Amino acid sequence: MHKLEEKSKRLPRAPGVYLMKNVKGRVIYVGKAKDIFHRVRSYFQKREALDIKTKSLMDVVKDIDYIATENEVEALVLECNLIKEYRPKYNIRLKDDKRYPFIKLTINEKFPRLMLVRRVEKDGAEYFGPYTDIQLVRRTLRFIKTIFPLRDCIGGRFGTGKNRECLNFHIKRCLAPCTGKVKESEYEEIVEQVRLFLRGRNKELLESLRSRMLRLSKVKRYEEAAIVRDQIESYERITQHQLAVSPGGREEDVVALAREGNMSCGVVMKIREGKILGSEAFLVPAKATEKDSTVFNAFFELYYHAATDIPPRIYVQVTPLERELLCDWLSERIGRTVTITQPHRGEKKKLVELAHKNATLKIMLTIRDTVRSASVMRAVKQTLDLPSTPFRIEVYDISNIHGIAAVGSMVTFENGRPLKSGYRHFKIREVEGANDFAMLEEVLRRRLRHLKESGERSPDLIMVDGGRGQVSAARKALSEVEIGGIPVIGLAKKKEEIYLETRKEPLALSRRNNVLRLLQRMRDEAHRFAVEYHRKLMSRKIEHSALDDIPGIGEKRKMLLLIEFGSVEALSKASAEEIATTPGIGGTVARKIFEYLHKQ
Repeated sequence: MHKLEEKSKRLPRAPGVYLMKNVKGRVIYVGKAKDIFHRVRSYFQKREALDIKTKSLMDVVKDIDYIATENEVEALVLECNLIKEYRPKYNIRLKDDKRYPFIKLTINEKFPRLMLVRRVEKDGAEYFGPYTDIQLVRRTLRFIKTIFPLRDCIGGRFGTGKNRECLNFHIKRCLAPCTGKVKESEYEEIVEQVRLFLRGRNKELLESLRSRMLRLSKVKRYEEAAIVRDQIESYERITQHQLAVSPGGREEDVVALAREGNMSCGVVMKIREGKILGSEAFLVPAKATEKDSTVFNAFFELYYHAATDIPPRIYVQVTPLERELLCDWLSERIGRTVTITQPHRGEKKKLVELAHKNATLKIMLTIRDTVRSASVMRAVKQTLDLPSTPFRIEVYDISNIHGIAAVGSMVTFENGRPLKSGYRHFKIREVEGANDFAMLEEVLRRRLRHLKESGERSPDLIMVDGGRGQVSAARKALSEVEIGGIPVIGLAKKKEEIYLETRKEPLALSRRNNVLRLLQRMRDEAHRFAVEYHRKLMSRKIEHSALDDIPGIGEKRKMLLLIEFGSVEALSKASAEEIATTPGIGGTVARKIFEYLHKQ
């Protein structure tokens, strides 16, 4: 501590960010300061003058580093970046903030697409979000695709290379820029309409659609005009139920925070063109000793650091610390003045109370779900006769076709809920041919070795997709790595029976049993994750195949040949007669393949 205090005396008297690190060099706290020297020196007061959190922090700090900036706004931005990067233990942060979804509009491409992403990158695309309800975002994307016919293919060649359109064109879900069916200017008009939709600009969007419908009618493109008419009707149906709260049609955000013990929830209610467009609720873990104002301020900064749609007026439940600095920061981000106001009466006060009520309800639902999850996990312990409650479960599955592009997956569940940061893919390296037992053993062996070396938290239960053979393979891997005390179970698909190491016969539960349903959901998620990765590897394998240049060989036949022979190299060693035995490949096509490969 004496060395740290001496080091603090040499810090610069400038705005910036300071980073506190533990004995392992890991960043455990990030703070911003108008004057780094004075702010850090305040930590070295007499111990009785420090609050509980600061005492706890200073007990484990072993080093202090800093990054000076030009001004306070830069320090604020850098602080938010570093908190998201390091996720320090002693900083308040949004729960799972790295995983919140965004909608991405690829305006950096010639004919833009719309997609769901988890990360904002500096790639020239436009991002909307963050959103907290993934299912709602997916429904929104599906709705957009029914109204606005943007392409969803990943190709980059337009107007050439294809002589026919895909199915989406024929069902009016795409304008087929790949075959030159639409001009770039017409496509760009639709992209602008999507942008207006995502920003909640209802009036501008409807005016744009009506204008387009009239133009198409004037040039007698009646079929296209009818499609736009249907788009207008669909859009009006979904917007007529939006609650109007501001007759002036103003753009505003309303921000509030509710707390219950160590759990906090921040809500941002978006008002666009005078109507409530929607609200996003974010869980904010914070210690009970943290002040409400501190938690609110941290939530406000972290949300607007990631937000892509910032209005000129923000109404808040609590006036944030350094309000003027935050106004300058947000104004600089959007290029116009942003005001932050705490209303004390009238309609704006009621809106803040409504946002606070939504935050409170979210906390209550979360607490209820947590209690329910704990109850189900206790039932899992009793039903499977486990030594302890399995709060953390790792589930494994294997996916391959005759040993080709074989992969393994691991998904992690905590308290009965998927933990996405605990998902892993494995390419099978050591096993040749279709041997699911050996593949599972390899995957578990690699995972368990990593657990042993890294010192990460071990699972309370390992579950494998399969029966007695898969359970034995998992136990063998545990023995090889010399890790004990972790129970292993298997869930077989056919009869949905549970295989336990402690029973000779499988355990058969009612299909309505909550424990079985939970285990099925976990098993199915591991299977989905494995199949998704397997398909990705297979598509890469097919995409770069030498079979592309053979006339008459499309994607389907290419897939059949690679599944049958495993690789182009193995296919080239086969005779024409052997190739012809592949389902869907006749004698003529087989001879054509044989001749081409032997020419090569």
